Amino acid sequence: MNTQLLLVIGAVLLVAGVAALLLLRRRPPAARLPGAVPVAAPAAAPAAAAPRPAPPADPGAALVDAQRQAATEALRQARQRKADETARLEAERDALARADAAARADAATRVAAARADAVFRADAARADALARADAAARAEAAARAQQRPPSARSTPVSSAPPAATGASMPTAPAPPTASITRSALPPRTPLVLLADDSKVVRVKTGRLFEKQGWRVLLADNGAAALRLLDTDTPDLLVTDVDMPEIDGFELTRRVRAHGRYARLPVIMITSADERHRDQATAAGVNLLLGKPYAEDDLLAQARALLEVAAQRAGLALH
Repeated sequence: MNTQLLLVIGAVLLVAGVAALLLLRRRPPAARLPGAVPVAAPAAAPAAAAPRPAPPADPGAALVDAQRQAATEALRQARQRKADETARLEAERDALARADAAARADAATRVAAARADAVFRADAARADALARADAAARAEAAARAQQRPPSARSTPVSSAPPAATGASMPTAPAPPTASITRSALPPRTPLVLLADDSKVVRVKTGRLFEKQGWRVLLADNGAAALRLLDTDTPDLLVTDVDMPEIDGFELTRRVRAHGRYARLPVIMITSADERHRDQATAAGVNLLLGKPYAEDDLLAQARALLEVAAQRAGLALH
């Protein structure tokens, strides 16, 4: 019995020693030092603790972000400068194009005015030559009439043959060979045939001619113009280039092939005068007028062509 009791006591002591050793190992080193004062455990943190401060920003990331923003701004400014430069270049090109168009129009107007002036001078010279020739013929006829004997001046010319007496009857002087001057001919109002598929152009140009006291025939294409030529006798043809059915070139060629209108003056109006010049000349167009044109220039050219045609036909225009 005593032996069992001793064994139990020994086992209890052994377990107590092992437990004490384990407790000594788990304590902090300061607690195991001899003479150390035990430190009280810190109080538990309150439930609603203050928020933890944010970690400091990374300087490298901030630098990269700043560089990215600077590059974006530089790219935006470069694009804006490029757009401004493109707009400036386009404005300069438009200004140069307008100046070139104005210069071309001015040059065309000057050339047309010079041509009209040359035609007017030639007409004036022809009229002056005709007047001088008529005056000379009249003077020569008067001189011949004064040189005839008085009996010849008063004796009427009989239509019966002279008697066979061997004497010759004085003959009357030949009439002067000079042609009649234009001013002695009856006036004639010009008739203009206007062929254009644009109603606005027909009305505007027709009113321009009517303000001059001229008569106007309107045709919306070349075929209609040819039908009007069969029923009327125009003095001038003003035609467009691009028209349905029969264009201006074919209309001019058919007019030139017509026996009655072979010498009809033809004015062709086109927006591409330089490109159509050779084709218009081959068709028989008298004057190729480019768009836009001055109304005074068109009237001057039309009047000049009518004057030349009137001289050829022996008619007078007013």
